[in-house]
Parts: sequence; C-alpha cells; structure tokens
Amino acid sequence: MTNKIIMRKIQLYDNKEIELDKCPGCEFANHNFSLSCGIAYENDTFILSQDWELPIPGFMILSSKKHIVSLSEFSDEERDEMFNIVNKTINILKKNNVCYKFNVIFEEKRHFHIWIMPRYEWMSKCTDDIIGNLGKIQDYAKKNYKNKDTFDKIKEVSNLIKSNFSKN
Repeated sequence: MTNKIIMRKIQLYDNKEIELDKCPGCEFANHNFSLSCGIAYENDTFILSQDWELPIPGFMILSSKKHIVSLSEFSDEERDEMFNIVNKTINILKKNNVCYKFNVIFEEKRHFHIWIMPRYEWMSKCTDDIIGNLGKIQDYAKKNYKNKDTFDKIKEVSNLIKSNFSKN
C-alpha cells in the first residue's frame, strides 16, 4: 500500500500542532516530527512513544517502521518482537507503579499500531465501559489533562520506559 497524500493537522498532547501530508505512522517512524517526551524505544522494526494526541501518562503507541495496515502483514518474528515490546512496556509500567491494569488495542487503520492504554481510576468515573467509550475517555483527557503537570509526568514515564529498555 502506498502513502496517500492526506493534508491533516494534528494537535499533539502538549498543544503543539503539526501538519502531515503523508501517513502519520510513517512520518513519525521517519522522524519527520518529534514529541516533547521523545521516543521511549526504537529498533530497526518498531517505534514506541507516548500517544501523540492524548495527555495520558503511559498511554503508549507502538508502530511498525514499515507501512503495514494489518496484523496479518507481519512475519512471525515481527509479531513475536512486537508482543515482546508490548509485554516489556506493561511490565515496566507496573513495576514502577505507573498503573496496574491496561487495555491493549490493535488498530488496523492507515498504519497499523497498538495502543497500550493504562486504566486509571478516573477513567472508570467517566464510564463503566472503557473500551466501548474510548472517545469519551479521550475527550475527557484532552479537556482535563492538557497541563504542565501532565506533560511533566508524560516525560517522566517516557524516560522511565526508555531507561528500562536500554538496560537490556
């Protein structure tokens, strides 16, 4: 699949705005834009970072560096590697008391990615059905957590993941 030209503005979690004219996943993997918190982990195949748009500490997005739309397009080795990164990320977040429960969401969109979404207590106050109401959770986070304290926590969590990945 080729990258279609998509003129799209994205407001990042820290209120910065970027314009993209290609696949956002490929643009990020190619380092055509950056996040204030940096990249938590990167290798030849995958890139892991804070979700670009959502100000939720530890809400990580794992993307393939090559343009893949579906989980079925990965080789067995790539899928194993991807799941190892997801597992290690969750273990780091749990071990460091960031969060204890997570939703792992696969999204086959323009560019396949995985959301590693911590389940914070405030989310349950918004709705009983977190997965069924992701939009509600996302809107609440954008409305209530776009502030310096959250940005600092996002950077802290991203650095925590980065330092733990670099230990191995």
